[in-house]
Amino acid sequence: MTNRQVSPGMAFFTDFVVTGTVRGADATSTPAEVTGLLGDAFVESRTGPGQLLRSYHLVEVAWEREQEGEGWRGLYVTVQAHRLDVPLSVDALAADLERAGFPLVEVAPDGVGCRRFVRADSRVAVLVDEESGQVLAITAPAWFAPGARGEPSPWSRESGRDQVRHLVGLGAAEREAWARRRAPGEAGEAARWWWFLWVACRQLLPDEGERGFGHDRSVWEVLALWLLGSCEAAGVLDRTDAVCQIVRYGLLEPDTAVRACLDAIPVSRADVATRESTPYARENLVAVNASRAAKRLTLAAGELLPRVRDRALRAEVAAWLELRTRLM
Repeated sequence: MTNRQVSPGMAFFTDFVVTGTVRGADATSTPAEVTGLLGDAFVESRTGPGQLLRSYHLVEVAWEREQEGEGWRGLYVTVQAHRLDVPLSVDALAADLERAGFPLVEVAPDGVGCRRFVRADSRVAVLVDEESGQVLAITAPAWFAPGARGEPSPWSRESGRDQVRHLVGLGAAEREAWARRRAPGEAGEAARWWWFLWVACRQLLPDEGERGFGHDRSVWEVLALWLLGSCEAAGVLDRTDAVCQIVRYGLLEPDTAVRACLDAIPVSRADVATRESTPYARENLVAVNASRAAKRLTLAAGELLPRVRDRALRAEVAAWLELRTRLM
C-alpha cells in the first residue's frame, strides 16, 4: 500500500466490514505488526507522548499509551473513504454485504447530518453522509452499537445520576424490589433503561481508593456488577461485553477478573478458529465469533497480567496471548 491516491475495489471495503482487518492488521495490532502487514510507506504523527497515529492514505491506525516507555495499545483502524477519487455509495456497499451474507444494520443517526451503520460481530462502524449517501469512514472497533446502546436515551442524564445515587445506598433485596417497580415492561424499552442506568453508574464510579457520595468504592462496585448483570440479562450486553466492562472499570480484583475472562471464553485453545484454519464465511460465523470473543477476553485478561498472583492463571493467559495474532 502506498501514499498515492488510490480507489480500491468494493472487495477491499466489504472485506474490512466483514473481518475488521486490513490485510490482517486490526485494532489490536502493534506498530511493528502493522508495518509487517501493511508496509512502511506511511506517515506517522504524535499528538503528545500518549497518542500515535499512522496513515497509509486511506487507512489510519491509532494507538495510545499512558506514559513514555510503555508499549502502545491499539485504539482503532479507520478507512477514510471520503478521500476516494470516486465516492463509495452506502447502497452499493450494503448490497454487496447482503449478497455475501453479512448485512449492515442501521442505527440511530448522529443528529448532525450522518447516518450510522454497524456490523456487530466484527464491531465495524460505517459513517455515511445523510444527504449524499456517500460513505465517509469505516472504523473498527465501532464507537456506536446497534440496539439499546445505539439509541438516544429518552431520560435525562441528571435523572440517571439521581437514580444511581439512590441505588448505591440500597441493599440487594431493596435494589431488586426497586427494579421490579421501575423497570419498563416492554423488553426493548427495559433493555434501553438498564443500559441508561449502567452508563450513569460508570460516570459516577469513583476511582480506586476514592469514596463517592459518602460510600466506599466497594459499594459502587457491587452496584456496578449488579447493573452489568441486569444489562446482560436484558440482552444489552453479551457475556464477552459484560466481562470486558468489568475489567475496564476495575470491578473485581485482578485474579478474580482474569478468571472471569477465561471462564467466559466460549472455546478451548485446541478448538479455537484461527485465520489459517477458518475462512470468513457465513457458515463459519459461530466459530469466527467465538474466536473473536476469545481474542477480546484474552486481551482484557492480558491488561491485568502484571497484577495476577495465581501462576496457573498467568500461564493460561500467556498461552492464549501467544495465539492473539492468529485469532479472528
